[in-house]
Amino acid sequence: MKIGLVLSGGGARGIAHLGIMEALLESGVRFSVVSGSSAGALAGALYCAGHSPREICQIIEKTNFYRAFRPSFNSRSLLNIERASGELSKYFPEDSFASLKIPLRVTTTDISKGKVKVYKRGQLIRPVLASCCIPVVFDPVRIGKRTLVDGGILDNLPYKPIKKECDKIIALHCNPIDKGYRPGNWRDLMERSMMLTVTQYVHSKKKNYDLFLEPPGVSRYKVFDFKKAQEIFDFGYEYAQKEIASGALEKIGLHEKSVL
Repeated sequence: MKIGLVLSGGGARGIAHLGIMEALLESGVRFSVVSGSSAGALAGALYCAGHSPREICQIIEKTNFYRAFRPSFNSRSLLNIERASGELSKYFPEDSFASLKIPLRVTTTDISKGKVKVYKRGQLIRPVLASCCIPVVFDPVRIGKRTLVDGGILDNLPYKPIKKECDKIIALHCNPIDKGYRPGNWRDLMERSMMLTVTQYVHSKKKNYDLFLEPPGVSRYKVFDFKKAQEIFDFGYEYAQKEIASGALEKIGLHEKSVL
């Protein structure tokens, strides 16, 4: 059985994906192809390159993102995400989709054309960085004639690039709209507003996923809470363990014999 994994964006909240993936792998689930946007594209790329979810969490913990993301020195954005390519080259020395052990689809947004652009071959690092490129925060990434930004803007849980290749699709989403939000500073309000828009669209497509996992409460973590990597990982892991124990896999026809 071919199982596809779809990973949403969400900044540091995407580390919860790793905890969920760890629990699924421990239960015998194996992924045949991965599709991701933004943080999900980065996590997916590292996993498809052969790193375990726990190893990826450790990579995030030891990476100084503020040092990797240098000031952009222009009027479009605050930081230049492309300067993080040197850091990523440590983990993708061949810098190509062909070098990955599991097929990967990376979703980006072509900001000029207003359309989704999916990458699955050729150079790897630049599409991954483009997919993570939050507008205003990061300067857009140029690939050929395209000007690219965060893939989550138009498709934060991209199942379409893999739907014809899979028997089952497991989707992990890390942007729940938890109740009780109180407006903070302008950054908090902007983040909340963006998440409301993105999440409403994702929820309208839930019927396209065989299993949709979204840990409630993960929204307490901020987009750049990378210093809380282990805590966020554990949050996702514990949530997934409970879901698996309650029969989440059996409900979609997955059990030990079918997934090993």
